[in-house]
Amino acid sequence: MALIYVVDDDSVIRSNLHDYLELEGHEVETFSSGEDTLLRLDKDTPDVMLIDLKLPGIDGLELLEKVKETSQLIEVIIITGHGDISTAVQAMKLGARDYIKKPFDMDELSIIIHKAESARKIDEHLAYLHKEEQVRMGFGEIIGTSDAIKEVFRFVSQVAESPKTTVLIRGETGTGKELVARAIHNNSERKDKPFIEVNCSAFQETLLEAELFGHEAGAYTDAKQRKKGLVEISHEGSFFLDEIGDMSLGLQSKVLKVIEEQVFRRVGGTKLISVDTRIISATSRNLEQLTSEDKFREDLYYRLNVAMIELPPLRERGEDITLLAEHFVSVYNAEFKRNVRGILPEVKQQLIDYRWPGNVRELKNVIERAVLFEEGEYISFDSIRITDSKQAARTSDFRLVKESLIEDFAEGGISLDEVERSLIEKALKSANGNQTKAAKLLGISREKIKYRMKKFDIQYLANG
Repeated sequence: MALIYVVDDDSVIRSNLHDYLELEGHEVETFSSGEDTLLRLDKDTPDVMLIDLKLPGIDGLELLEKVKETSQLIEVIIITGHGDISTAVQAMKLGARDYIKKPFDMDELSIIIHKAESARKIDEHLAYLHKEEQVRMGFGEIIGTSDAIKEVFRFVSQVAESPKTTVLIRGETGTGKELVARAIHNNSERKDKPFIEVNCSAFQETLLEAELFGHEAGAYTDAKQRKKGLVEISHEGSFFLDEIGDMSLGLQSKVLKVIEEQVFRRVGGTKLISVDTRIISATSRNLEQLTSEDKFREDLYYRLNVAMIELPPLRERGEDITLLAEHFVSVYNAEFKRNVRGILPEVKQQLIDYRWPGNVRELKNVIERAVLFEEGEYISFDSIRITDSKQAARTSDFRLVKESLIEDFAEGGISLDEVERSLIEKALKSANGNQTKAAKLLGISREKIKYRMKKFDIQYLANG
């Protein structure tokens, strides 16, 4: 269903078009002049406009130009007489989608309008992609060879075969839930239609409702024009609700209606709008707990959970970590025009040992910075800048030893020199003899630790 404006000074033509197009399922408004049309355009935006070339006052060409200034997404079809073909062609150069000659055949007009609607949907989707910067080179891939990620590949392949099944993707923040949602869409029969996403935690409730379902003109302050929501734009495609666990109960009931009945109402609207879209949702929260606390609708939970997958955290994906790291090196080499040849083996091991609380997103950010600042041919420890979890554990253990020695000194059990010597020896032992790491544990410079090693004649660990 489209909102269509008919602009013609002939009342018979207006009436005939109004009745026919309404029977076709469209919402139709008619205008006898360009001036009246422009006044209405300040409050609403139609999908398609039928404009007669010869109008009183502002003519059809001038109205077309002003319409395109208002929105390039409005599809315009010119109504022309037999002798105005050259002017109609000029109108198409100004942005009109097509033209139809009087007296016109209604079936032909229906076909032209259908083509205009299809073109508008494509333009809407492209505009959305551009606005949200969804087209990003090199980040549309799920990379890995681990058993855990192979299970994700199998899931995507199976679910993609069913174009209507709702999908729930669970996993920690940064595990790639959006990539999996896109993969499901891109491998399904909906792949040539829109993939639309929204993060439910990024909006207040009222703003999220308007973003999802759109609004009618005057629905609230500053809502001067009708606006389509993202659910409507996703028609025949897929709609991805990220962090759905953060959605309010009121909105949950409206999403449930979309899933069960495939209809919704715009904010401030009364008409039910039909939509055919596959709902894919994701969360990093415990929905079962939220359901038990009456913070998430149980019926919605069961409807979302028809097909569910739990994405593995990066720390459980083994060698996938280095595969991803090398992939990001290539990506950022191209982006920053660098020529980093790879990652040092010892640095790869550090990446595998690290716990990655931010998962793939954190790894990507770490490698981006490393490629940007690395001065050598290979990514080194200096440019990685992550906290080694094993080193962090050693630091914690050493801190306990240090506190114990200081406590003994305070009680008069040992001298200050003995405390200092013991701290240096234990720091060197904890750092496997590496003076730089030992100095870091002590919070002093390498020069200072070398001075104290000489002072206390500490030789046997001096191999760092």
